[in-house]
Amino acid sequence: MELDLDGQLEIQHLFLVNRMCRVCGKEKNLISDFYKCRKDATKISSYAYECKECTLKRVKEYDKRVKQKYRIGKCKICEINNTKLLGDVCKSCTNGLKGFGYDIDTLKKAVVYLEKG
Repeated sequence: MELDLDGQLEIQHLFLVNRMCRVCGKEKNLISDFYKCRKDATKISSYAYECKECTLKRVKEYDKRVKQKYRIGKCKICEINNTKLLGDVCKSCTNGLKGFGYDIDTLKKAVVYLEKG
């Protein structure tokens, strides 16, 4: 196995580089505290501008908001039980209502549901 000394030297200088996080405003080490977001690890621009800590907080908050929208139950249109619901309708029926089509009986149930709503 051949060592790529030039590549290692290019990356080594980045261990001494700090970057200011755009979210929290703290100055942190580029390599250890920011995610690499491009293939070429030798360039400063290959690393994110949001630190790992802020990224994780943002993703957790997003997941929390998305999970609050959904609940498990029985779809009021297709009547499948134990499925994720947005309101009273499962994802498949929501997509069907947007134009993906269903058989006539399911569409009648959808009309009944929408009329109640």
